[in-house]
Amino acid sequence: MLAAASLVVTGCLMRANFSANVTTADGVQMEVPLNTAPAKVEDDAMIVKRFQFAPWAMGTGKGLAFAFQLEFSDTPILSIYTDKAPILIKDVWNGVSIAHNPADEYVKWIMTLENNVKVYRFTVRLKDGTTHVLRYPIFAPANMKAFMRTQLGV
Repeated sequence: MLAAASLVVTGCLMRANFSANVTTADGVQMEVPLNTAPAKVEDDAMIVKRFQFAPWAMGTGKGLAFAFQLEFSDTPILSIYTDKAPILIKDVWNGVSIAHNPADEYVKWIMTLENNVKVYRFTVRLKDGTTHVLRYPIFAPANMKAFMRTQLGV
């Protein structure tokens, strides 16, 4: 569902920008640009520097892992994701999930063409007890999904 459109005029070149309004699984409404540029997602304590899908060897085939990089304004991590002792290098923490089978709930959406927008939530509890939640939107066009399926061998 395309919810908003704007037109940017630069000299004589006109370029349309489209976005979709989506509601996340936890009920938050977001506007997601329908392009493949990395989203800028941050708050006063952290920023999602990178987020990507990666085909990963697993058991008898391939699965899809989620790789990410979070940068912190300080070094205040207690526990993130499944990492009980995260190591920061210059206030940056990198993580890669386990590979998920293409039939798993985490990955099966990429096997279809219906859902082209996905939002990933990062929840981090800091040393001072505060919790920060950032939502990282992904626009996954059909050609990107088709490429991922070929990389997964399905």
